Amino acid sequence: MKIAIINAGQQLKTILIDYTEKDGTNEGWREVEPYSFRIKKDIEYFYGFDINKNGIRGFIIDSINNIKITDNNYKPRWEVEF
Repeated sequence: MKIAIINAGQQLKTILIDYTEKDGTNEGWREVEPYSFRIKKDIEYFYGFDINKNGIRGFIIDSINNIKITDNNYKPRWEVEF
């Protein structure tokens, strides 16, 4: 999954992610601009701009069920760290 995120970020393509929240809910596919990875308290996060929610979000890598790279380009709002 990380390779797909990195590839999309390097190509400035958005991704669709299927993500399960900490409470077990799932909103279905979310379109996200990929930016970076971070580790906090031994948990690896992917950070991206969630287009529908209009904000930066941290996604636990192990909670991402599926990823699809789209054909949609984006203009980076911040530095893409891949």
